[in-house]
Amino acid sequence: MRYLFILASLIGCLSFSANLPAQSSRLELIHADVNRGQLSQDLEELRVLEGNVHVRQDTTEIFCDLATYYSRQQKLVLEGNVRIHRGPEVLYAQTVTYYENRKLAISQGNVRVLRPGQEMRSQYLEYYYDTDRAFAKTNLLLIDEDSRARVSAAEGEYIPQENRSRVEKNAHFWQVDSSGSDTLHIYARLMEYFFAPERKAVARDSVRILRGDLTARCDSAVYWLDKEQVFLEIDPRAWQQNNELFGRQMELDLAGMELRKITVRGQAHAVSVEDSAVQKVNRLTGQEIIGFIVNRKIDQLWAINNARSRYYLKDQESEQGFNVASADTIRLFFKEGELDHINVRGGAQGIFYPVDYKGSIETEY
Repeated sequence: MRYLFILASLIGCLSFSANLPAQSSRLELIHADVNRGQLSQDLEELRVLEGNVHVRQDTTEIFCDLATYYSRQQKLVLEGNVRIHRGPEVLYAQTVTYYENRKLAISQGNVRVLRPGQEMRSQYLEYYYDTDRAFAKTNLLLIDEDSRARVSAAEGEYIPQENRSRVEKNAHFWQVDSSGSDTLHIYARLMEYFFAPERKAVARDSVRILRGDLTARCDSAVYWLDKEQVFLEIDPRAWQQNNELFGRQMELDLAGMELRKITVRGQAHAVSVEDSAVQKVNRLTGQEIIGFIVNRKIDQLWAINNARSRYYLKDQESEQGFNVASADTIRLFFKEGELDHINVRGGAQGIFYPVDYKGSIETEY
């Protein structure tokens, strides 16, 4: 998201005097194969620079094939192989139009802003020099090679007063892990990126998160890039293999982009289907549920505070029965994705129904 700010810094330096003198404290014409004046059809005075145009302002170097200054409109149009250099930063575009009196610069056509390890692409970008506000649209793509992150959207803007950038309409954030083998994806209608005091991406409205075997949905999510944590709110739900987890709030903890822990808080549930044909469903509830992930599989599920569990038990592939338990804390341990054993602590109560039990079993709560 910072790339809109970079572009703003570049374009904001393009301010031309009305007659475009060869020597100026604000602008210096370094070279043009042709430098001529002419009148437009409505008798506006124009200054036209053609061929290998090179203009300098302070430390900003401007290159193009054709530059035209409109004196009445105080507008400069740069065309053909437009390049604007400022230190290590470079802007490329097919055309750039700068309105001097409004301090507004507009770039169009294959717009690219490059700096070491970073890039922004779009088809249209406008920057308001007096407020440092920038707006981009059409095929917007932001690239941060250092963090292996990308953001795409239909349009976006940079809001310097709030230290944030905002993109919307089919917003998509993705970040590749260090090995390049897997990717974290976040989709939403609207996303914001805060670059101070800590980097974070905020997604709102129809949020969808994908990471390996994990799929999560909610209506509001915050991804803290440096902490590698994702917080989900407003009906958060996550699916990890055969397990569905949901509650009031959810937290995903990553380590090196690898999912390590899922925490669900507030009326937390973990549900898995044992046999859909006969509607056998395993359930775990509590005020908080913590799922520990090892090798992309759930290794343990802990239900804390008012914990309840209803699980079908197996010994290898042989069904053993149905266990109902309640306690302060219930811990489920899995092996190769299958329940291995249950640990119940604090005020424990439970019933075990063997596989050949013929009476009624209370399976709902």
